Amino acid sequence: MNLVQLRRQSWNFGIIVLAIILGFWRISQLPQFGAYEARTFILGILPIALLSMGQALIIIGGGINLAIGAEAVLINCLSANFMEGKDFKTSVLLTFVFLAVGAGIGGITGWIISKSGIADIVVTLATSFLLVGVAMFIMPEPGGGINQSLADLIAGKDPNFIPPLVWLILPVFLIWVPLYRSRLGIAIYAIGSNKDAAFLSGVNVNLTRVKLYAIGGLFAALSGIVTTGVTLSSSPFANISNTATLNSVAGAVLGGVSLAGGVGGLVGPILASLVLFFIPTILLGFGIDPSYSQIVTGALTIFVVLLGGILRRRTGKK
Repeated sequence: MNLVQLRRQSWNFGIIVLAIILGFWRISQLPQFGAYEARTFILGILPIALLSMGQALIIIGGGINLAIGAEAVLINCLSANFMEGKDFKTSVLLTFVFLAVGAGIGGITGWIISKSGIADIVVTLATSFLLVGVAMFIMPEPGGGINQSLADLIAGKDPNFIPPLVWLILPVFLIWVPLYRSRLGIAIYAIGSNKDAAFLSGVNVNLTRVKLYAIGGLFAALSGIVTTGVTLSSSPFANISNTATLNSVAGAVLGGVSLAGGVGGLVGPILASLVLFFIPTILLGFGIDPSYSQIVTGALTIFVVLLGGILRRRTGKK
């Protein structure tokens, strides 16, 4: 690895160190640590890690999706409603259907943004209200279910932590690795860095944005289905949607994705999700109300954004 590559990976190294420190800190608070505790850690970060990856990808492409939490809530409600009492094969088939629905919702959102010329933040904010409303129509109150065999395939059985670990890692290899070096991946980074320059270079900006939001919607759908598999139910609440969206942005930013676009990857947001998971659990271990973790998370996010802005200015001067 040369010096340039080392500098590019420095943020990932930093977040790895922070996650390891907080991880050992949390483990030191436990009476013991084994497969059961490892499974708890992974299940604790899995839904938000998937959302953070989807949000990170959209931010890399120069956008932001304030409806990504609502997309996950909607898929959670759809899966919990229609998978309840179904056999394993039907549930697997429905899983693919809902993944396609999530990608479709994301793609439509990207198309509206492209055709209307309205800012991403406005369109996705309005979309979030609509999707939460639909979710509440489908599931007026918490409930529903999922085929137990599929739930075991998602969350694993105590103390088996391999299934949720696979759900965490597999999307990186199946989606991100092929995308990163593809023409679409290059186009995403290009429009995130400079949309006008990308257009002049022959990139179809509107089509790229539609595909970008569709992939983000796919990650949101994965998060929604995983949530159903872990909780065995659904929760159609706007506050869950809002919290998930804010955490996805925090996870992306802490994971080294620049809000200016064109910079970052999907490994960092996974590690950042660990950090976001450890902060409230460590506070709880000290007997402190975990709700105070929002203060720590907010302060950390502001610091990271500020540090990133300073580093970009120094790089620009050079």
